[in-house]
Amino acid sequence: MIRGKEAPVKVSSSPSLPSQSRLILMKNSTWRSTLTHLRLPFSFFLMPIYLFGLDQSPLIAAAPAWAAFFIIHFLVYPASHAFNTWYDQDKGAIGGIEHPPPIHKSLLAAAWVLDALALTASWFLGSVFFVAMVLYTLGSKTYSWKVTRLKKRPWGGWLGVGIVQGSVTFLAVVQGLGHPRPWSDPWLWAGAATAAVFLWGVYPLTQIYQHEEDSQHGDLTLSRRLGIRGTFVFSGVFLTVAVSAFVVLFWHQAGAFKAARFLGLQLPAAVFFLIWFFQTWNHPERANFRRTMLMNVLASGLMNVVFLLDFWP
Repeated sequence: MIRGKEAPVKVSSSPSLPSQSRLILMKNSTWRSTLTHLRLPFSFFLMPIYLFGLDQSPLIAAAPAWAAFFIIHFLVYPASHAFNTWYDQDKGAIGGIEHPPPIHKSLLAAAWVLDALALTASWFLGSVFFVAMVLYTLGSKTYSWKVTRLKKRPWGGWLGVGIVQGSVTFLAVVQGLGHPRPWSDPWLWAGAATAAVFLWGVYPLTQIYQHEEDSQHGDLTLSRRLGIRGTFVFSGVFLTVAVSAFVVLFWHQAGAFKAARFLGLQLPAAVFFLIWFFQTWNHPERANFRRTMLMNVLASGLMNVVFLLDFWP
């Protein structure tokens, strides 16, 4: 059987345009990546500072309290995460994300948009809260911005995180909402210092699994400087000081019951820390992302419970 000649297939020299479905998929991927890198769930780990400020405030109405909560946790923190992630360009695990997606240029635009929304909304909560959010916004950017990059300076980055995320946020809530306490009140500054010391203890632990990637970027974080064993010892000392300070504050504020309840709720986190510490002493590979996040969830979750119990009707 003889077949006829088949018509030649014309091959276009120009590349075919992406289909509409492919364009939609690309856009969805871009925005999914940007939304992921905002790290909204990571705000849970920073929530104890806000709740501590609320706990130490004389009187705050519900509306400004909820407004400040939204501004801090859904605008200010995600903007900071987005900005620093853009300049870090990490390929490995970062806080709250074990396998981060590729970073798109929309992330930096999202950071600026969230900053603008945060500062605009903060203006309506009063000058003190607004100034505190301006300080936080500027201070957080010095961490990874290539001009300042405190991440390369172990002690500067460590100090900055404690002061900005700790003291500034605490004072923003206590003094920027409702009825502020006298600026001369020594217990006010004791609370601000306690917030900073708490973060100075927690922060090096959040860097403990990133030594290799930080080394590739040339970033000398405090945890890299101290080493894995040194990080545990250093954080253990500062967390012990922070817990002691909380106990003194709570005892002064509400008596022995609140102080004892705080210690009881912190016990599981302390036990986990010690077990992890001893496991890692001879097996440094156990200072990994998952154990770090478990430590953060346990410590932050129990701290949140401490303060939420005070607001329970």
